[in-house]
Amino acid sequence: MIQKIMAILLVSLCAMGTGYTSKLSKFLNKMDDEQKQRNAQEWQQDMNFADFVFRLQKRYSDDHGQRCRDYEFRARSNPYRHGYFTVCDER
Repeated sequence: MIQKIMAILLVSLCAMGTGYTSKLSKFLNKMDDEQKQRNAQEWQQDMNFADFVFRLQKRYSDDHGQRCRDYEFRARSNPYRHGYFTVCDER
């Protein structure tokens, strides 16, 4: 009799635990999907090259004989987003 009650309690505790786990899993998966979507949107916004203005600064050959070009870029929509970009052609 006691063993049956213990078994029923054990089974009910396991059932409640899996229900909580599945809710937690769904919540975490939803949060993960939202984070992935947010990262994809930020990546798309960062890679919007139509918003950037590139200006050639200099051309040179580096130590390895590669022809390189240095560019300065600035975002049209956000003047604080700016930097330098170097492109080298391998030989």
